[in-house]
Amino acid sequence: MRQRRAGKALTAAVAVATAALVLSACAAGQAGKAKPSGFLGDYSKLHAGAEGQALMVYRAPNATIAHYTKIMIDPVTIWRDADTKDIPPQEAQDLIEDLDDVLRMTLDDDYQIVKQAGPDVLRLRAAITEAEGSWRVVDGRLGDRLDSDLQAVNPNPPSNDTRSFVGKAGIEAELLDSVSGVRIAAAIDRRVGARSFKPDANKWEDVENAFRYWAERLRDRLRELRKSK
Repeated sequence: MRQRRAGKALTAAVAVATAALVLSACAAGQAGKAKPSGFLGDYSKLHAGAEGQALMVYRAPNATIAHYTKIMIDPVTIWRDADTKDIPPQEAQDLIEDLDDVLRMTLDDDYQIVKQAGPDVLRLRAAITEAEGSWRVVDGRLGDRLDSDLQAVNPNPPSNDTRSFVGKAGIEAELLDSVSGVRIAAAIDRRVGARSFKPDANKWEDVENAFRYWAERLRDRLRELRKSK
């Protein structure tokens, strides 16, 4: 009996180590195709983004944003569908608060955060449309998913694939004139985490990293647009 248990423990340890070696070299990045959720309503004017942009983007022709000095951020939501329906309520609330916090802290560098519309106020709407936690290693064993699923490890995963131990996240967002409601810009994006094991890591770490990436990218893009004619 002891030998059998030792054998199982050794097998699990070897599987964890093998998967870690397989996955650790794969970097985080953009993933797959855009998956419109319905949050934005009208997708007719969105088109494929260029390199360095979201998967699908829209910018109103001749739109200028230099006169906006404030921003109103609507409460972040999770768009409940097949990709998010199984997230436990408390974890869903934690993700909502995390994205809301990172957007406010990042955009506060350049804008006054306000609660009322005005001629100098941008309005930001954002929703989490996809969120899946990653594998964790706890005391040498996989946590949060069944060890038996290790058999599904793909030793040669396609680039930007979302399988095998990675966290993934999707977002839809739009910027509006807060008074008229006219859409100034919109985007849909999806990201996957790095394929690597981190002992005792938060299983939502890849998702939270995606939130930070999107917030910083939005801040930088707004800076670029303010400088453009």
